[in-house]
Amino acid sequence: MSALRSIARALLPRGVRNALRAPGKSARRALHEALYRAGRHPVLEVRPGWRMRCHPAAYPVIAQHQLRDPEQAAELDRFIAGCAPGMVLFDVGAHYGVFTIAALHYGGPAARAVALDPSPAAVRVARAQARLNGGAQRVRVVQAAAGDGAGMVRLVAVGVQAEGFYVPADAAGGGLEVPQVTLDALAAETGLAPTHVKIDVEGGEAAVLRGARGLLSSPHPPVLFLELHNQMIREQGGDPAEAPALLAALGYRVEGEDGAVLEGAALATPAMLRVVARKP
Repeated sequence: MSALRSIARALLPRGVRNALRAPGKSARRALHEALYRAGRHPVLEVRPGWRMRCHPAAYPVIAQHQLRDPEQAAELDRFIAGCAPGMVLFDVGAHYGVFTIAALHYGGPAARAVALDPSPAAVRVARAQARLNGGAQRVRVVQAAAGDGAGMVRLVAVGVQAEGFYVPADAAGGGLEVPQVTLDALAAETGLAPTHVKIDVEGGEAAVLRGARGLLSSPHPPVLFLELHNQMIREQGGDPAEAPALLAALGYRVEGEDGAVLEGAALATPAMLRVVARKP
């Protein structure tokens, strides 16, 4: 069996291997795209008074994560509570753009968003979500990774089972090469100063923060909604204390899910944390 795996790795692109590992899910993805093109756009009541028209691929994912998963539902509720009229969101690791559409809905007609994701599948669906929900003129969807420098970066898909999430490529190579941008450069290029930044980048949090020093040190620094993937960082050989240390150095106060201020080991030890960081 190991010999067959080695041959498959040598002859087949990773995307093909992922599809072969989960043929049922690959077929559903193709069906979802066909339904979207045929005009099937299911409506999901994400929260009372907020009904979102969905790409068929997005509907079950949003329903599972933002409605049925208690931790992710609480994360979205916390973001909604922090939305404000005319807000500008940088949605980093936007995936299907749920937070982007939430910002447009709860931020009113003057709200704007930039949705950033390296996955071509996620970007395609996020653009459809913006169009379906009247945000095409207020959302810019960018296929890129965020980091601490400009250039190209090589990523690999976690797999079909993970709905198109990408992580850094290992030494074996392969994967997808995508542009990498800094949030400081993105703000300069778009002319937008974010009031809110959501960061969900599968362990790359410190690099994103390093590339946003200008924004985070500005007279009007954004509020951060941040996922700290500490266990993933440890598995990648990184230091989970780096991102919290950067936030502290920039003068940010980090709050846990209950609103309590967290510092030091309380931020770096848990496998994963969803936090809000803001300047006092």
